[in-house]
Amino acid sequence: MKTAKTGNPSLEARVQALRSRHAALEQDIEAEQRRPLPSMSRLRALKSRKLMLKDEMTYYSGLLQTLSSMHRGNPQGAA
Repeated sequence: MKTAKTGNPSLEARVQALRSRHAALEQDIEAEQRRPLPSMSRLRALKSRKLMLKDEMTYYSGLLQTLSSMHRGNPQGAA
């Protein structure tokens, strides 16, 4: 998912940082699953954190889209 350029670099940087952390968690999950005896509690914790990051990314991405729409003068994005 791409972020719209809104002139709000702090929000864009936040979304990018969340994407990086999300990707790192995906790698951690895959590594844990490849272990001979993966820890179910560790997998559950990793997946829970990954889901929280995804929710946060969705929130900030939506906020960026709204701000971008408002910046362009598009009344549909200003709900």
